[in-house]
Order: sequence, then C-alpha cells, then structure tokens
Amino acid sequence: MTSTPDLASVGGIAPASRLSDVPYKKLLLWLLPAATANYALFQGLQAIILPHQIEMIDPAQKVANLGLITALSGITAVAGLLAGGTISDRTVSRWGKRTPSLVLAALASALFMALMAEADTIFTLAIFACALWFFANYYQAVMTAILPDRVPLEHRGIGASILALGVPFGVLVGVNIAAQTGQRAGYLTLGAPLVVTTVAFAAIVREPPSVRAPSRPRVATAQRLSAFFSGFRYRDFNLAFIGRALMFFAIFSITGYTYYILQDYVGAANLPGGNVQTAVSIMISVQMIACIISTAASGWLVDRFKCPKRLVVIASLGMAAAMMIPLFSASWPAMVVMQTLVGFFFGAYMAIDLALMTMVLPDPDAEGRDMAILAVAVSGPQIFSPAAAAGIIAQFGYSALFGTGAAFAVLGGIAVLYIKSVR
Repeated sequence: MTSTPDLASVGGIAPASRLSDVPYKKLLLWLLPAATANYALFQGLQAIILPHQIEMIDPAQKVANLGLITALSGITAVAGLLAGGTISDRTVSRWGKRTPSLVLAALASALFMALMAEADTIFTLAIFACALWFFANYYQAVMTAILPDRVPLEHRGIGASILALGVPFGVLVGVNIAAQTGQRAGYLTLGAPLVVTTVAFAAIVREPPSVRAPSRPRVATAQRLSAFFSGFRYRDFNLAFIGRALMFFAIFSITGYTYYILQDYVGAANLPGGNVQTAVSIMISVQMIACIISTAASGWLVDRFKCPKRLVVIASLGMAAAMMIPLFSASWPAMVVMQTLVGFFFGAYMAIDLALMTMVLPDPDAEGRDMAILAVAVSGPQIFSPAAAAGIIAQFGYSALFGTGAAFAVLGGIAVLYIKSVR
C-alpha cells in the first residue's frame, strides 16, 4: 500500500471546471430535503415497520427473520452503492451525470415500497426488501458523490454537515411517520416524499450537461476489476474504509435490534404506556435531536480547525462510552440517556467522517465510484452485524451486545488515527 497522493492533485479539491455554476449554498439547501427523504425511508422501515411486519407474519422467528432479511438486503445494498457510483460517473446526458440516476432510483424505490406494503410472507417481503435496498442505496451513492463534485474543498465541512443532517431529520420524519401510521400507509407515506424532493432538486438546482470521457483502450477483465478497486492501493483510503466499517458495525449491531432490545431487555411493561412502538419513537426522537445539534456544529469545526481525523476519534470514543451505559442499568431512563449520548456523538461523527472521506479520494475522474466503495463500509456491516448480533443475543444475551458495540467503536477510532494525509 502507498500513501494517499497530494489532495490538491487528485480527489481532494474539486477543480473549477468540475464545479457547477450553482452556488453551493443553494445546492445544499435543495439537497437536504432529498437526503432527508432518503434516510426517512431507511429509518422508518428499519426501526418500526419492518420489525413489526415480520413479527405479524412469523412471531416465533422474528429475531432470526429480521437478521436474515437485513443481511440479504445488505448484500443488494452493496451492489446498489457500487452500481450507483460507477454508472453515474460514466453517464453522459444533457441533464448531467448524477441527475438521471437520482430520478430513476427514486422512482424505483417508491415502487418497491408499494410492493413491500402488500407482502404477506417472509419470502416475498425479503425479495422486495432486497430490491428496495438496491435502489435506495444506488440513490445514496449518487447523492453522496454530489459533494466532491459540486462543493469546493474549503466548504466541504459545511457541505458534509448539511448532507449528514439528512440522517437525523430523516430519522425523526421516518420513525414518527412509521409510529403513527399503519403498514400500508407507512410504506406509501415514506416513498412519495423521495420522488417529490428528488424531482424538485433536479429541476431547481440543475446539473451541467456531462461530456463523454476520452476513450480508453480495451483491457482484460482482471485489469478492469483491479482498476475498479484501485483506491485500495492507497494506505489512507484503506484506513478510512476500515475505520468506517468498524464504527458502523458497532452502530448497526445495536440499533438494528432497538425494537427487540426495548421489548425483551428493558421489558414492554417498563416502557411508556407499555407500548414498544411508542417507546422506539420517543427514544429515537430524543437521540436525533442531540444528533442534529452536533451535526450542525461539527461541519463548522472541520472548516475552522482543519482537523477532521482528530474529531472523528473523539466522536468514536464518545460513542463507545455511551454504548456501555445499559450494562449498568437495563431501565428505560438508562436507554434514553444512552441514545441521547450516542445521538450526539454519532451526529458529530457522521458529518466529520463524510468530510474526511472526500479528502482521501485518489482519482478525480472516479469520485462517485470511490465514494460508493467507501459507502460499502456503511452498508457492508449490515450484511454481517445482524447475524453476529443475533448470535451474541442467543448465546450471551443483550448485555454482551452493548460491550461488543463499544469495542468496535474504539477500534474504528484507532484505525482513523493512523491516516497520514489528513490532520
């Protein structure tokens, strides 16, 4: 492995010729609603609708079925991320290279949301969930690539912060919609805003037409595959990927089972009103309020102090400490405190980490592809963490899950600490 090249000569700085004429503030203003709708779709399904639907179909195997569907959809999510980044990099159209992919992925996501609403077996639910996760992650990869495409490096921290705000806003919208609606209405209510906000973004913040890249000589399949993953030739790209994967493994292993943690570890009788869905909504809402506060501030910190690596490490250690709280108390108040602190440190982590990812891109002509590969470090843990978490729960109980999550969060921070090209 080699060190990451100087960022001024590669993916770290978006040359003026590659930036659109649209002011970056206007771009981010209209990108935020689309990002919010995308994450609302993810979170509303993961936190409430999907676990509840699985329990209604097969209550005896709810934990195993949730782990299976989450793992399978995680595989298609990885495929969607890589496809979205790569295809949009190479798209040539009068509407730009990212816009056509955004619109088509939004329409496909809404379609499969509608189909999931009608699923009445684990098999059909799994099929439609896998298709939805492909297109929703395809969308996410394209959306994330807009950041290095169209936001200058000196404003990358603010840009990452605004884009990351889509997560807590999306969680608040998605979870509360899911908690207040039925199965069919929940799916449709979460799917429609993605289409509306995407079309608005594409129409108001128009992307410049894309041009065809110079033709390249044909090469063997093995060489093309090697070139596709060429980012892993650089040390800092590898460390960024590893740190991100460890952190999101920690997060998904716990948050993926929030519904069942409250139901089985804390106990439904100990929750507000004895209602699990209401408790999930309350807890995640509190978490996201803390997340919004830290996300909004962290982008400014990155641009002001130019030290994203150090800030990521601080956020990682803070999350690890928060994840340990339920080991000392399995009460509803302890869970609320944990989620509030996790929300605060995770909000800071998301914005800073996203800015950091744009600073280790080695190829300016394949930023969508490389951002998508780094995004696999987010979706990849979805494949392994549900099965691992289910195994930990089955063998050692929920308390062991919190200790495992904290350990992986610490390891994620240590990996990022060794990145050399970024402070």
